[in-house]
Amino acid sequence: MFSDAGLPEPLVIQEIENPVRLVEIKEEDGIFFNTRYTSIRQIRAYTYELLKKARTHLPEDCYFMVYEAYRPMAAQIKLWDGVVATKREEYPQLDVNSEEFIAICDVFAANPYRQGSGHQSGAAVDISLVDGNGHEYDMGGQVRGFDNTADFDCPSISPEARRNREILREALEKVGMVNYPSEWWHYSFGDRLWARLTGSKLAIFGKLNK
Repeated sequence: MFSDAGLPEPLVIQEIENPVRLVEIKEEDGIFFNTRYTSIRQIRAYTYELLKKARTHLPEDCYFMVYEAYRPMAAQIKLWDGVVATKREEYPQLDVNSEEFIAICDVFAANPYRQGSGHQSGAAVDISLVDGNGHEYDMGGQVRGFDNTADFDCPSISPEARRNREILREALEKVGMVNYPSEWWHYSFGDRLWARLTGSKLAIFGKLNK
């Protein structure tokens, strides 16, 4: 699985929204929102427009379900601390301050004290596919199901789940969003990870330290 812990920042982060515009995700726009992980429905206005465009590329009776978009600093710290606690039990032989241990944790949650997460910029989403009644299609694993099924190319998922992951990726890639390969549900545009995965030296959205 991919870790971004040891990679440098892009050379330039150019904030194209000054001031930053965060808007609410609205079900009337045809995008569902699941409060399993957060009740914060905010997202970059720019990213939200991309989601609405991507929705037009989905098949009939297929909609987006967003689990999380913007994540405040305090929430990222809480998520990071939870991963650290779990991995400390799995790898008791490692120093929790070592780069090796931090890289392991970074696969599952971005270190808020370093580069941070695309969620902190409001430019990333945890997203899945549902039908018109809000029932999730088979995606081969749960959102934030941090096991072997989290990897987009997990070989053990069913052909149906494979197709659904491809449908999700194809719709979002058509508007320029990219998938974080270690998490089939995580997509972003314009953040630091997007810059890394696309080979750009320029990220256009920085993290919000609040």
